Amino acid sequence: MYFLKHTILICTMLLLTACSTKTSKQIVADLWSGWEKAEVQMQTDYPDAVPLILVHGWNGGEGTWPAPYQLIALENRLHRDIYLFTYRTGVFSNRYPPLEVLEEQFNAYLKAYDKVDIVAHSMGGLLVRHYLSHHTSSPIRRVVFLATPHFGTNAARVLMRLGTIGSEGNIQATEIQPGSDFLWQLNALGGSELEGVDVLNIYVAEHSLLNSDFVVSPVSAHLPWVRNAIVEGMHHTLAQQLDKFEMIFEFVQHGTLPEGVQPPERKDAWFRFESEGVLLRLAENTFKVYDGKGHLSKKYNICCKIRSGLYDIAGKKTVVVEGLEPGMTYQYTSHRGAVPFRVSSDELMNSDQSVVMRLLKLKPESPAMPGMVPNQDIPED
Repeated sequence: MYFLKHTILICTMLLLTACSTKTSKQIVADLWSGWEKAEVQMQTDYPDAVPLILVHGWNGGEGTWPAPYQLIALENRLHRDIYLFTYRTGVFSNRYPPLEVLEEQFNAYLKAYDKVDIVAHSMGGLLVRHYLSHHTSSPIRRVVFLATPHFGTNAARVLMRLGTIGSEGNIQATEIQPGSDFLWQLNALGGSELEGVDVLNIYVAEHSLLNSDFVVSPVSAHLPWVRNAIVEGMHHTLAQQLDKFEMIFEFVQHGTLPEGVQPPERKDAWFRFESEGVLLRLAENTFKVYDGKGHLSKKYNICCKIRSGLYDIAGKKTVVVEGLEPGMTYQYTSHRGAVPFRVSSDELMNSDQSVVMRLLKLKPESPAMPGMVPNQDIPED
């Protein structure tokens, strides 16, 4: 049902963008008008001011943001130039590079500036975080994340199917699945990549059918190491209405942060198993989940079926549990036939994180009775 809902939603949005009641002459006139204003907007008017760079998300582009005339008005209000960083992304399979490769393009783009502020929408926020994880010295002063899937989105599975007629999928979509190797490596940094940068993270809470994100859940969008704020809207309207949010204006202009919000009530969990420094591959015959009555449960996913990071080859390394429930037991049985290794949901739910990440290590010196090195939480501070 979850997959079907997202499939219908995304297909509907694609169809709506294709519909128009305008004549061809009106469409051409609008296009010329838009490009003329875009040319004016991209010119440098405030060379001595820190520019604002807008970074779009998956399948995005210039149309992600307010119309050129609106951006011109915002430039005049900010007394700063606004530039758009665009990159290759879309629904077609194997046409677009992974985020690790796009980082190099972003790095080259930023070399033209001594200092910048950034607003990044959706997957664009992951690109910015990945860049910062490899550049301790960068021109980035302030960052606004808008509806960024910091811990992935289940809609990525829909995007993969839309983007291919084969089994290989869309590379960028594989990287933004919950539990992907790309997201594990990024979030394992515990927010250290954001040190020295002022950050405001904004997302939509689930309120109603007309005021929800549908693409990125609050659990994924909440970034535990920075100031978080909630606004009304939907996934794509946040970027298109950028010029309407006073909190963004105050932050990029003065560094003023709004009052923060508490993490979502729901808790998710990601965990991996390791032996002798090697991540263990997961399968139905080696990994099982039991409810409080000892019955087998299917309330989990294993990520990922195919490669989900530049240095990830094997796949199927991460257990993803959405919505932890009391009394659940997660069990890994070694391929050596050793005594099962278990972790309980009650223990995981004690964490302060919305998404609990744990790397669980089996002791190699006792294959007949595998114990556990004390559970290693991903750093929270």
